Amino acid sequence: MRTRLPLLLTLLALLSGCGEEKSTGSGSGGGSPSKPATPSGGDVVQVKMKDILFVPDKITARVGQTVRWTNEDSVDHTVKAESGADFSSDPVPEGKTFETKLTEAGTIAYFCTIHPSQKGTITVER
Repeated sequence: MRTRLPLLLTLLALLSGCGEEKSTGSGSGGGSPSKPATPSGGDVVQVKMKDILFVPDKITARVGQTVRWTNEDSVDHTVKAESGADFSSDPVPEGKTFETKLTEAGTIAYFCTIHPSQKGTITVER
């Protein structure tokens, strides 16, 4: 029994980290929705374009900050304001970015014109 105890403890330690599910964001991929990104001390708030989603799809930023979208998909995406602002990108290929500087407080709804179900919201605070 003594020779098996260290092996059993090692196996239990290895297995204790398995089975943990982590969500990478909200959307149709299941799991729990992510919390909105909030304004940090920096000048840029990051959003990924991944799995035909904006991740996170809801962010909060401050007037004067820049939102930068980075395409991590193998297909092109666009970023177009639907309401609350006026910006529109050309198609953004894999690995490239699009950014806009926030100039007014309010709520901005945006989407990808290539994948219209890919949507996001920016809450802009003073």
